Amino acid sequence: MEQWTGPHAPQEPSQESILVTGVAYGVLVVLGLLFGLITSFQFSWTLAGFPVAAVLLSLVEFAAFRLAGWAMESKLGAATLAVPWLIVVVLLSSRRPEGDLIVTGTTAGYVFIFGGSIAAVVAIAVTRSANPWILRGTTSVPAPPHRSS
Repeated sequence: MEQWTGPHAPQEPSQESILVTGVAYGVLVVLGLLFGLITSFQFSWTLAGFPVAAVLLSLVEFAAFRLAGWAMESKLGAATLAVPWLIVVVLLSSRRPEGDLIVTGTTAGYVFIFGGSIAAVVAIAVTRSANPWILRGTTSVPAPPHRSS
């Protein structure tokens, strides 16, 4: 089996870096759940009928999702925060048998749900992965095998 050499040779991650990365993704999932819960109770503030809070929260959500992607240097980082947020929002916008509903079907509710969903998609789309999984190990040409005479 050929060994790659040079500055672009693939590096094996250490156990410590794998653990830290796993914990970081776990923290993002928890933050996504909390973010969805908190924002679902704050979206309905309006000013003269305009859903100010829903619009501002959509911008804040975009910033948070984009920041998570930037911090983790991957689209997965943005998605790891966005997907739990979306799950919580969808669950809280579903009517329960008792009739309870947190995220209502008002203009503010729709702006909040669709604005946050669009923010998530855009944040994931614009996030660049530092080392995309599809290109791992292909950043350089392998060195030719060493032949001795």
